[in-house]
Amino acid sequence: MKAFPIIVSSPSGAGKTTIVDAVLKKNHTVARVVTATTRSPRKGEKNGKDYHFWTIKQFEQAIKKHQMLEWAQVHTHYYGIPKKSVDDLLKKGICPILVIDVQGARTVKAQYPQAATVFIVPPSLKELKKRILGRNDNTQDIEIRLETAKKEMKEIDRYDYALLNDDLQEAIAKMAGIVAAEQCRVARQDKKIKILK
Repeated sequence: MKAFPIIVSSPSGAGKTTIVDAVLKKNHTVARVVTATTRSPRKGEKNGKDYHFWTIKQFEQAIKKHQMLEWAQVHTHYYGIPKKSVDDLLKKGICPILVIDVQGARTVKAQYPQAATVFIVPPSLKELKKRILGRNDNTQDIEIRLETAKKEMKEIDRYDYALLNDDLQEAIAKMAGIVAAEQCRVARQDKKIKILK
């Protein structure tokens, strides 16, 4: 099989990280892409496993050298995907999973047209608000996230798959199914499966 990126997006609180983490535990032909950030590690986070923790100078050098697949500055910190993180996995025959927002998804898809794209949909805005509240975010932040969610939902037609997360176990099973189906596409097969001896 020819490895390909898998892009997963959703509004904040829709469950994309939980779903992807569950799939990663069961399927060793996929791996999460380690992204880079200039923020400090949180308790328990490890450099090179959770994030590449870079200095601002390191991150800005990577931008100048066109080594970032996509990046953004959020408040006072940079976040982004080093192109090498994706390419290293592809060379090993492993499908990199990128959990990114809709803007980042457009950028990555333009550079990797063979990527499969999945949009995870919350059951409702009411349920999404409840999930965000469960994270103890402040009220102003919740309203901003809900407005952002409405805008992000308008991008759903750009994705290959829409996955409703109203039942977590079912959503995990469907995500695993999407990965398996995409890996079985004829266009993604190498010569040994296409040529009978």
